[in-house]
Amino acid sequence: MIDPAPALFGLLVGFLVGLTGVGGGSLMTPFLVAVMGVPAPTAVGTDMVYATVTKLTGSVQHYRQRSVNLEVAIFLGLGSIPAGLLGVATLEWIEGAFDPETVKSIMITVIAATLVLVGASLIYREFFMSDRGVGGDFPKPGVWDGKSPMSFRRRAYTIVFGAFGGYLVGLTSIGSGSVMAVILLLLYPIAPAIIVGTDIAHATVLSLVVGIAHMTQGNVDFGLAGTLLLGSVPGVLIGARVAPWLPGRPLKIILSCMLIFVGARLLLS
Repeated sequence: MIDPAPALFGLLVGFLVGLTGVGGGSLMTPFLVAVMGVPAPTAVGTDMVYATVTKLTGSVQHYRQRSVNLEVAIFLGLGSIPAGLLGVATLEWIEGAFDPETVKSIMITVIAATLVLVGASLIYREFFMSDRGVGGDFPKPGVWDGKSPMSFRRRAYTIVFGAFGGYLVGLTSIGSGSVMAVILLLLYPIAPAIIVGTDIAHATVLSLVVGIAHMTQGNVDFGLAGTLLLGSVPGVLIGARVAPWLPGRPLKIILSCMLIFVGARLLLS
């Protein structure tokens, strides 16, 4: 018999993702660990598989709309994918070095701190970086032909900051969308549609690679992932359908404040 709780929460998370474009891992992983009692490594690995499926459709759609900059996504991946695998290795080391209760305590602390970081990043993005437009040496979206006006320094920064975000994703499954979007805004004068498209395309590949790494370590509960998808897939479709009728920015700010509140409560508990 299917437990309705994960499906219902998947519906809620999917709705928020479809509505605002953020909130997937930031909500799902804490729910699985703190509410469902799923061991942290399993929660992280399961969320990665769940995230890969939910983001794949969005990345294909953005590519068709030519709102994906493949060059930026590639340089992000050069940093984020190796660092994401290092994050998986760190999680495996923690699991092997400590008893289950200590592992849970460590991971709740790490996840809580990441939630505060993600919430603060989203607020910073909405209030201080919402008016940035395309300019500078930023390349145009589309297929990369190997030639680019991007400077060596900007490419290096993209790899380094991508590694930071990728490590967080591998360790906690949180940040593949929100943290990476803020990194893109910090590095590039980039249009919002291209931010979203490039971010989702990169996050799909990162989630896939990290998810496979978690599979090899036995950290994925496929039954639970399927139950979450039963709710999240219709939730994303519903959220995307009603998004034009609801104010996105206030919802993102509310979601950001909620993430900071939940993270702070977990840190202080």
